Amino acid sequence: MKNKNLKISFCTVCMNRLHHLKETLPKNIKDNLDYENIEFVVLNYNSTDGMDAWIKTEMKEFLDIGVLKYYHTEEPKNFHMTHSKNVAAKLGTGDILCNVDADNFTGSGFADYINTVFKNDQDIFLAVNKNMTQKDCFGRICIIKEDFLILRGYDEQMNGYGFDDYDLWNRLELLGRKFKYIEDNSYLKALTHTDSERIENEYNPKGIKRIYVRFINHAISELLYLFEKRNFFIGKIVINRLINSESTDNIFVENRVFEYSNSLFNDTWEIGKWDNTKNGIELFINDNSKVELINKEHGKLGALNTSELKEFYPIFEKTIFNDMVMFFSQISNRIIMKRNLKAKKVSVNKNSFGKVNLLAL
Repeated sequence: MKNKNLKISFCTVCMNRLHHLKETLPKNIKDNLDYENIEFVVLNYNSTDGMDAWIKTEMKEFLDIGVLKYYHTEEPKNFHMTHSKNVAAKLGTGDILCNVDADNFTGSGFADYINTVFKNDQDIFLAVNKNMTQKDCFGRICIIKEDFLILRGYDEQMNGYGFDDYDLWNRLELLGRKFKYIEDNSYLKALTHTDSERIENEYNPKGIKRIYVRFINHAISELLYLFEKRNFFIGKIVINRLINSESTDNIFVENRVFEYSNSLFNDTWEIGKWDNTKNGIELFINDNSKVELINKEHGKLGALNTSELKEFYPIFEKTIFNDMVMFFSQISNRIIMKRNLKAKKVSVNKNSFGKVNLLAL
């Protein structure tokens, strides 16, 4: 690898984000076209926004010269971040794989930069300093393909947004690789957009039917997520800064720093099935216990057959609802990341990863 320019695969997945791809992909290719040993791998992850037609017409010159490799699958019903990234990365034929989200700009000469860094040291991976980089670039990571295959890619148990890249970092370090920051911010530009757009094609925003909150005290609340497929998740959410405060009156004299502002109590969701009743809903918890919640005024639910009064308030306001969906996605992925790290797990996806049927263009 030291005697030649490394082959670099820029891997991009896209589901109904053609409006982003139209701005980023042509520029990214042109900004790196002078690096000969390069390919751009684009995966259409069952988009319905005309991506095939745009690629065939507007990107034909790059398809014809082989710098653009385009693939399409119609199998996924929802966007699955880790699975889609694994599919695209496995399709890459380069020595180095670099994930480039559809809203990201690589900047001019990024391929040359990657080549120089990895030719100097192959026991590394390139990532971003999340304290110094805009949020939309957090997914940028460049690794040796052999390492990617040893790790068996991103953990496909993660079925939402967030922490998939942190988990990959952790497992690369367990493999003995050192992280190196992409130091030049000219390589880290992106189109900005809302969190709602960020997750709109995933299952959780579509699958979560209702969300309720129960306020326990100033530091702890309980969230109840009801999914359309009649499964539910319930758990206590802790505001870490407040958990050891007797009241909100003394929080401002504290000088404690937490890695995360909120956490899930014991990193555990209580799960089960729910069903409608004449007066409300019933929760059938997996340990075979049952909780009945009856309808009250203003959409509230009140718990029966419990030793304490429990009232759950529905979340109607759209912004707060979307924030709670994002929280659910991130906390669930974070739990998986922490579990992998505690077990010092290097390889994941025991049975298969990045498996999908592809269509011809």
